[in-house]
Amino acid sequence: MKRSLTLVSLSIAATLFAQTAYGQDAAPDSVAPPALIDGAPSAPPKPDPLPDAAPPADPLALPSARAQPNVDNAALGTDGHPLAGFHNGLFYLRDPNDNVHLFINGRAHIDFFSYLGGGVPDTVLKPTLFLRRVRPEIQGDFLGHWNFMIAGEFGATALDNPRGTNEVAAAAPGSIPGSNTARFAPAQTTRFQAAPADVFINYRRGTLINFQIGQFDAPFMMDNRTSDKYTAFMERALPVRAIGIPANKEIGAMFWGETENRLFFYSFGPFNGDGQNRPNADARFDLMGRFFVHPLATSDIAKDNPLKDLQIGASLHYGSRDKKWVEYDYPALTTQGAYAFWTPTYGGTNGTNHIIPAGDQLGVAGELRVPFDRFDLTGEFLYVKNNTREALEGFEATNSDRFGSIKGISYYAQLGYWIFGRRDINGLPGYQNPPKLRWNSPDPSTPDTALQILAKFEQVSLKYDSAGRAGVADAKNVDGDILLDALSFGINYWATKHVRVSLNYVFNHFPDSAPVKPSAAGGPQQSSKNRALAPGNTIGAGIDDRARDSAHDLHEILARFAIAL
Repeated sequence: MKRSLTLVSLSIAATLFAQTAYGQDAAPDSVAPPALIDGAPSAPPKPDPLPDAAPPADPLALPSARAQPNVDNAALGTDGHPLAGFHNGLFYLRDPNDNVHLFINGRAHIDFFSYLGGGVPDTVLKPTLFLRRVRPEIQGDFLGHWNFMIAGEFGATALDNPRGTNEVAAAAPGSIPGSNTARFAPAQTTRFQAAPADVFINYRRGTLINFQIGQFDAPFMMDNRTSDKYTAFMERALPVRAIGIPANKEIGAMFWGETENRLFFYSFGPFNGDGQNRPNADARFDLMGRFFVHPLATSDIAKDNPLKDLQIGASLHYGSRDKKWVEYDYPALTTQGAYAFWTPTYGGTNGTNHIIPAGDQLGVAGELRVPFDRFDLTGEFLYVKNNTREALEGFEATNSDRFGSIKGISYYAQLGYWIFGRRDINGLPGYQNPPKLRWNSPDPSTPDTALQILAKFEQVSLKYDSAGRAGVADAKNVDGDILLDALSFGINYWATKHVRVSLNYVFNHFPDSAPVKPSAAGGPQQSSKNRALAPGNTIGAGIDDRARDSAHDLHEILARFAIAL
């Protein structure tokens, strides 16, 4: 009996020891006394937290910085925003620390052109649906200071050798060339073309200091610095597109910036001056600059009023072309529907003469925009004096037969009215700032829409003098005035800022235009008062000479279906 009690006592003692050692169901009054550390009692051990317990929410934390419900939190940055998505009209990718942003952009313009006017059916101007622009784009930034853009152009659709007249060989190898031995390229083959568009790097040090280098829209005239995603009409204004800066894009460098209150904007820099995708031909650089002010930007009068965007500005372009090295033609002048009403080549006495830029090139322009209520009035004025030379085809690099110039003025005035929707949904003209994610600017639950109607008057008044500086004019010269008046109407429906349908009508009038023909005495040809020719003036002699002399007009009906991001 005594032995049994001893075994029971030992069992109870062992059980109590195990419970104390492993912390299992220990009684509240069975806590061991604190151990001594350097003669002082240590703090009692803290109990482990429950494995499923969540830390308490910080009541002062911003909602955007917390883990977002229904979102894979592994795809969130340290600021709590998604690493990829669509925001502020931008498809974006970014790193968790928000140091790198990549924006996927692009544009597609599907156009319809149709023409009416005297003699038009006898020309190559035919109704057509075609791809005007196909341009994938990538933009991005690093560390908040370095921006870049890479864009390629894969339009427009066109035909090579449209009339089957492109000769590729005078005769087969080993044969003597004769009247029937010429070989020609296949007619109306599909033209495949791809070329760089905007390719540049920009260093940004705040809104006021930026440095950009590469190929981009040149800083000359407001309409040229408005992206063709958002121009009011389908193409830029005639004085800008055809005369002021026909190349649109130039390779060069630009300093630019704007004060934080948007009072003053500047942009200027050196450029090759030879046009898009063309390296410097003569080691000379052009200087281009554009400056404008918003005089009411800081005024209480214009607070919350479109007049705060009242804009007054000026542009300057100066350059020079070395006659020993520049051999490309002066740009052709075209209507909005791409009809060339003046070309830089003509049939001279001894063959085809080419008009080539040579010597000083000067352009000075002014701009004005007055937005008021749902109206906006926009206009630009341009003066150019571009020196030229003429050379016979095949001898552009060695001969200069005469030296002259093209000079004169051109301008446009445009009035727009926003029937409904958010005015300026397409942004302010003349701006091409880098894209930026703005988390404090929420996306609307329903995309903005707008309907805009437009009217525009444009005028070109130039004069070409082939031998005004030196030499003697060719007997079959094209000296004289280059005159065009154009009245346009347009309507834009913006389903969103990124989806647009446009309809344009353009009435082009070429005053006193007529084909140039030899004089009755058989001497030098008669001079037409207007060297800008309507399509009807260009049809072959003998078809209807009276119609050729009286065809002064061209009607263009144009439509566009556009996607732009």
